[in-house]
Formats: sequence, C-alpha cells, structure tokens
Amino acid sequence: MTNTMLGFLADLVAKGKRTSSGFREAHHRQCAAALNEQFKLAITAEQVRNHLKKWRKIWGRVVILNNLSGALWDEDTCTIRLAEEYYAGHCMAHKADAPYLNTPIEHYHAMATIFGTTAASGVNARSGNDLLSIEVEDEENGEVNTSSNVAESSHPKGPPKKKAKVVKVLEDPLVTTLNYGFKLVADALVKSGDDDDIPAELWDEVCKLGEFDEEHLAHYYAHLVDNPKITKAFMTLSQTNKSVWVSRYVKKNF
Repeated sequence: MTNTMLGFLADLVAKGKRTSSGFREAHHRQCAAALNEQFKLAITAEQVRNHLKKWRKIWGRVVILNNLSGALWDEDTCTIRLAEEYYAGHCMAHKADAPYLNTPIEHYHAMATIFGTTAASGVNARSGNDLLSIEVEDEENGEVNTSSNVAESSHPKGPPKKKAKVVKVLEDPLVTTLNYGFKLVADALVKSGDDDDIPAELWDEVCKLGEFDEEHLAHYYAHLVDNPKITKAFMTLSQTNKSVWVSRYVKKNF
C-alpha cells in the first residue's frame, strides 16, 4: 500500500500537478481512490494525508543523518554509510536511526520526488554533506526549519565534522495515521556491490513498464547494464517504484 501511495503521489509531482503549497484535496482523493481500487478497501483522503506525515518525518531524519560526521552517501544504492565503529557508537545512543544507516533506504526516490530532493550527484555523489540538515518542528502545518547545525555522531572518536551545504527544501503539509510494516532492502545488496553480473531477466523486467516508449526503455536498459549496482537495486523495487525510476531517468535525459 505504501509503495502504491508514494508512487502515485510521486507521479503527480513528476507531471507537475503539485502546487507550491502542497497537494490539493483532490489529489488525496485520487490517491485514496487508487488504493481502494487496488486493495478493495475504504481509505479516505484524510488517511492518505495522515500516512504521508510519517514519510515526511522519515525524509527529515534521512536528510539529518546524511550530515553525520563521517557519513558517506552512496547514490547507487541510496545508502547512508558509516564505518562500523562509528555506526555502532551512534546506534547505541540512537537506536531509532539504525534502519536508515548502512542499509538501502526504503522508498528513497519516491520520498525525494514528493518532498523535494537535495541528493548528492556528480563528483560529490558519495558525500553525505551535500544533504541539508533539517528538523521537523511543526507537524501540523508542515513547516520545516533549515539549519546549518549538522547532526553529530555519538561516537567519542568520530572523524572531524565537515561543513555541510545548507539549502532550502520544499516540504508539503502532511500528517500520519496508518502504520506500515515493509521490510528494508537486504543489506546483502550492499555487500554484493562488486558483483557485475547482469540478471538474465533484466530486459524482461524493463519491458514490463509498458507505459514508456520502447526507445526510452532501451536507453534505460543500457543505463542499467552500465551500472550493475543500480541494476541490483532496481531489481528489488516494486513495479510502481521501477516506473518512478524510469520516469526520473526519462525526464532527465529526454
């Protein structure tokens, strides 16, 4: 359900239908209708708004953690990486952060599309300091405060703090009531990052995305073949999120 909901709203953003103040009530109703049609439920627009609050808070936490001293951002697998000794020290003091460190971040691309992406790219693609440190202080009106104060690792012997770039992130006024129970992508994906084998069924998986032109799918397939780590992450995604990845690629390159 979360895959479908975030994928639906990310697609609205990609099509330019979100306003500067956030999603309209009609968008929430459309998303609820899509969920009800697929899962045979009776979800309301308010519940959609409520569930998005949770993911807005998760996005804020991800951005803050990406500014930990010594954190490295791995764009290929959407992973915030800390050396094991720093990871252990930080998670001992902040257990709730463990699901977002040294493991691919669930729904990262959909969140980045919906809430405003500040992900690193190019020569700084693996620098955790290219993400803004934010704090979600007002959960009712959706305001997000930006600050140059970067989150610190709790490990007493952590590496020196690096100065982060501070930019503004456009946030939507979203709130939460639904729970989720989806498992994070296996950490084995990161450990197997050096395996350059391309899955035999890759082209078949790409071809399932019939809403795109064949020429665009062929270009994206070539992109995956050239980037085995991205391929491995792509193969773990739901059909909706695969469409989000291809949509972002097509929008960027065509």
